[in-house]
Amino acid sequence: MYLLNIFSAREDDAMKIDKMNKKILNILQQSGRMTYKDVAKKIDRAQSTVRDRIGIMEEEGVIKGYTVVINKKKAGLDCYAIIKCKVDADRIDEVARKLKRVENVLQIYHTDGEYQLTFLIATWDYDELKRILKDRIAPLKIKDYETIIITESIREMAYVDIH
Repeated sequence: MYLLNIFSAREDDAMKIDKMNKKILNILQQSGRMTYKDVAKKIDRAQSTVRDRIGIMEEEGVIKGYTVVINKKKAGLDCYAIIKCKVDADRIDEVARKLKRVENVLQIYHTDGEYQLTFLIATWDYDELKRILKDRIAPLKIKDYETIIITESIREMAYVDIH
């Protein structure tokens, strides 16, 4: 399965997505390896139209890239955790930048409420998670953090229906 990231970094940078672009995005989310020709057939448009529209959406940042979605469990990554961090307001961006460089951190979010940053991490096992928390997270001088171990994935979506 391939993952297509279709969201701009900032909401105010949003590009107008018409009906045809929505169809293209939905198709690419299901199969990012699909050729321009195959996409064009599915939406009954010229291959050049599809190529041009995809190119514009890439330039505008609507399509941020194409990637492979792996089955992490089958790849041997057996420990997943959500880490909620309390961070001083003046250090949020600095800590987020440093978290980007921590191995196995999959996603990082600014969050409202008691915790200012939340991130998802996947590791080979619980011992590796503890090592990363001790060696890579603790030195960031986060005020406090809470670790939530994910025991079972019930639903993981890589596709958002654009309508």
